[in-house]
Amino acid sequence: MEEVYKKYHNGFLELFEGWGITYDLFTTTHTENHFKVSQSIFLALQKNGFMFKQTSKQWFSPSAKRFLPDRYVEGTCYICGFDGARSDQCDNCGNVLEPEKLINPRSREGGALELRDTEHFYLDLSKLEPDVKKFLKERADHMRDTVLGESLGKIEAEGLKPRPITRDLDWGIPVPVEGWQGKCLYVWFEAVIGYLSAPIEWSQLSRREEAWREWWVNPSARQFHFIGKDNIFFHTSLWPAQLMGAGVAFGQIFSEEEYALTLPFDVPANQFMNLEGKKISGSRNWAVWGRDVLTRYDPDALRYYLTVNMPENKDSDWDWAEFVARNNNELVATWGNLANRVLAFCYKHWEGHAPDLDPATLRRADADLLATIENGFTAVGAEYEAVHLRSALGEALKLATAVNVYLDVNAPWTVVKTDKDEAAKTIYTALKAIDSLKILLAPVLPFTSQRLHEFFGYETSLFGEQYVEAVSDSLGEHTTLRYRPVPGLSEGAVVAWKPSRLKPGQKLNQPGPLFKKLETSVIEEERARLGK
Repeated sequence: MEEVYKKYHNGFLELFEGWGITYDLFTTTHTENHFKVSQSIFLALQKNGFMFKQTSKQWFSPSAKRFLPDRYVEGTCYICGFDGARSDQCDNCGNVLEPEKLINPRSREGGALELRDTEHFYLDLSKLEPDVKKFLKERADHMRDTVLGESLGKIEAEGLKPRPITRDLDWGIPVPVEGWQGKCLYVWFEAVIGYLSAPIEWSQLSRREEAWREWWVNPSARQFHFIGKDNIFFHTSLWPAQLMGAGVAFGQIFSEEEYALTLPFDVPANQFMNLEGKKISGSRNWAVWGRDVLTRYDPDALRYYLTVNMPENKDSDWDWAEFVARNNNELVATWGNLANRVLAFCYKHWEGHAPDLDPATLRRADADLLATIENGFTAVGAEYEAVHLRSALGEALKLATAVNVYLDVNAPWTVVKTDKDEAAKTIYTALKAIDSLKILLAPVLPFTSQRLHEFFGYETSLFGEQYVEAVSDSLGEHTTLRYRPVPGLSEGAVVAWKPSRLKPGQKLNQPGPLFKKLETSVIEEERARLGK
């Protein structure tokens, strides 16, 4: 089991580095720290009277002489009829299932199955239902309708029912109760606790032991959970129930202090993204594999298409023809061409420097454009803050179009032949606008934004450094992905979320194209890879 998790964990680290997805700490739940935090949550819930013991039926394999994990037993969902549901949950309809009601159950390991009695701890969610409903109603103004429908709507229709939080397993987090050897905490219960244990581990590794409290014991802190719609209920209902049920007892058990844990602020769950009109399926190879696709395309092109096509409120579709069209018509033609032609023109005509002029001589049209771009930091920032990523990207691209229109009107390519000083004003203004747009687009296009940052001659990096670090504890060694911030960023370095500070006469570096135009032939090449 440990070999399997390490294989996939290391694959995730490689994927994140390749795609530019950064974490202050990406760790695992198989750590001494996570075990302690999870067991403390369990004991706090028990102390507060939100747990009880009950005997129930679970699938047993006579040939393996053990109870099987729920994911090892599949069958037909008795609610929606989906063939391939796990014994505890159907990924098709999203409902939590009772194992004994699964139709035509079968073991993924092969062999016969039989139901046997086993005793487990249950989390009495019915006692926490009023608090969970209150929690969701307080967040209804900013949570997506699709999220509220899958959480508050479901609770109001069905109620919250007790759920088992232990399982008969020989690998996992032991139940911290005398006489319960051979049983572990259920993965649905303890995996989400990683949101709490990871910041605690990060604080320990950073030698800032109390830093995690800035997010977890601070009522003004805002926590966001970015997930898919099949995990909405766990994050909006079950996870808050665990936190509220643990209450101040968690601190008493974990660190001999009293404090309440901060509840999630928002769960901006996306809907599903399909592929060429069909549901994505790993087993059928109907998928875009994260590491594989990086061998053929630049990460920013992929990140751009994922963002502009993100299924924020309804299902969307990854279409290879649209991927090529958006890359060529938007990334290359609108943004990439703008940045490259202005920088290349400036580098040629002003000998590798930004025009050296007095900013006070800029014209009204120049000031108006720069004011529009500067206002974009508020507008685009508000969209990011509200987790409207598609809108944030769209607003930034509208500003890029505005710069293109400004250049068409002022035509520095022609004016430079007769009035270089006037052309200098246009080019300097365009450079400042592009320098600002680089920041507005950086959350989606980090790699090319960094290249553009270097073209402008800045010595400070836009982003910090990702690095892999091995960490050892009593359970062994685990590999983490960490992040080293840009020195001085908090003191207001040039890479802050602020408009350009480009100085007249600033030395530039030789520019080059940011994006590659794609041939239409790749459309059928990619489609031919599917389903094989």
